[in-house]
Amino acid sequence: MVDPPASLTLARQGAAAAGAVALFAGFWLAGHNIARRYWDAWIFWAPFSLLLATVGLLCWWFALQGHRTASRKGMAASWWGGWLVGAVAFVAGFVGPLIATPATTLGPLLGILITGPLGFVVGALGGFVVHKLRTPG
Repeated sequence: MVDPPASLTLARQGAAAAGAVALFAGFWLAGHNIARRYWDAWIFWAPFSLLLATVGLLCWWFALQGHRTASRKGMAASWWGGWLVGAVAFVAGFVGPLIATPATTLGPLLGILITGPLGFVVGALGGFVVHKLRTPG
């Protein structure tokens, strides 16, 4: 199958812009917190920084290689893996504390701040690895 020409379409330009914003926000958040004297809240900002960096890299992957059919299949596997594992991890982290300790009101923050973002990162990496293992040559 012949790949279409590598012209920079509007969708790829938008992905490049969104990826740049996500990468900037992730690196700014990480840099701002790393520069602090105490790392007492790293468990809250580190997963979100990884999430922003992963989304930014996936957007840039589409912007730079979106015209290639083989790359699109890897992108789709990464996005689907990220969304699937991220959603399951988010629901487990959100609902699990509500069931385990119904008296606490901060339990759902586990899913929002930690398990959801980390689940997306792990799922995106897992989707990419599985795609690479299944793709011949």
